[in-house]
Amino acid sequence: MQESEQSEKNMIGSLLDEDESECSEFRSSITKSQQHSQSPVKSFKDVKESPLVLDDAGQQEFPSNDPNNFYFTVQPAFIQQRQHSMSYEFHQYMVSQSSIYYPYQDGYFSQKRTKRMQSSTDSEQTISQQCQDQYASLIIQQSFIQGNDFQRDKIFKALIDDLPLLSKHKFGNYVIQKIIENSNQNLRTLIFEQLYPNLIEMCYDKFGCRVIQKLLEFIQNHQRIQLIQSIKSQVLNLIFDQCGNHVIQKIIDLASDAEFIIDIVTNNVDHIVSHPYGCRIAQKCLEIFPNQKLQQLYISLIPLCERLQFCQYGNYIVQHMITQGPPKGFEAIGKFVKARILEVSQDKYASNVAQKYITLASDEDIANICKILMNNCVPPMLLILINNQFGNYVMQNFYSKCNDKQKEQIQIQINKYEEHQFTQFGRHFLQFLARCQSC
Repeated sequence: MQESEQSEKNMIGSLLDEDESECSEFRSSITKSQQHSQSPVKSFKDVKESPLVLDDAGQQEFPSNDPNNFYFTVQPAFIQQRQHSMSYEFHQYMVSQSSIYYPYQDGYFSQKRTKRMQSSTDSEQTISQQCQDQYASLIIQQSFIQGNDFQRDKIFKALIDDLPLLSKHKFGNYVIQKIIENSNQNLRTLIFEQLYPNLIEMCYDKFGCRVIQKLLEFIQNHQRIQLIQSIKSQVLNLIFDQCGNHVIQKIIDLASDAEFIIDIVTNNVDHIVSHPYGCRIAQKCLEIFPNQKLQQLYISLIPLCERLQFCQYGNYIVQHMITQGPPKGFEAIGKFVKARILEVSQDKYASNVAQKYITLASDEDIANICKILMNNCVPPMLLILINNQFGNYVMQNFYSKCNDKQKEQIQIQINKYEEHQFTQFGRHFLQFLARCQSC
């Protein structure tokens, strides 16, 4: 080894004595020989003429760490593109092609995912276990929808013992919902009987409550009554639950004899209407049931409206009473808004109530509000609301409801103020006035 190194040094040393041209020729020959030995592919043309395609899925793309054994894997579709230029073909080869997508039921899945779904159904797993897989559950849903009676019975018999478990599963609950939608009343009765012992537990579950809602929608009326009676003692707790309140909303939508919920809401109205989930139930009652059945609830709500309009959730109840409530409720809310117009208009939640009331207010109410805003207090109430981040929207809505004489009075008052007295929110209102005048 030392002798070979010494001979190379002697050879290079002898070259140093020669002229520069011979040294450059020697270096170029060494470089070409190294490039030829390190890569078996001399040019890109060789890649096209002798492609190496991996037929075996288990074969590694780079079986050796030795760079001398490096080789390209060329796709057959790429080899057929001979009419293109070499640079374009090289770009197509280096940039990976987009996945081929196949349509499937509710969306599109890549070829890789499609193979995964097919392999999952061909495995030794039971149908119940496959329902707990994201992609296999989709195939089972499609098989039940498009299958014949024999295939449906086979799927249902394989799942009937695991219905409570699958109903609370992340992916299995969708299979149960599809079976309820696309089966006959006999199968729905069997599902109802199987789930009935676990009814309360499923109402509190994130996925189980969806199955209960679907069951309420498709079962027969006497079964629906039986289901409602079984959860009647838990209605108040379900109202305050994140998942259970959806079951109660479904009962209000579907059941004709769900008036007992109105009594529960009326007796606990103070807590329910200010709760993030309870206010949904109160709104649903106000939307679905006729006013003659809501008289007692309205009587309980009217004294609370002054406080609820400043509540993050209760303000929606007050807005609903403005639009669809009884006249007495509208008058009571109007008194609150007019008496505290400055405070209400500057609040994040109560300003929505003020806008809703102004939209439906009579001309007499608008005139009264205009007198309140045109007072001589310092700083002027009109200027305070215009420069507020919430009040300027109330003023825009109020200006749209005013008649020509009232609009002229507002513009005269605004012209008294100098430009530096307006904040960025006040300038929003000035831009709104400019748009109104240009129209």
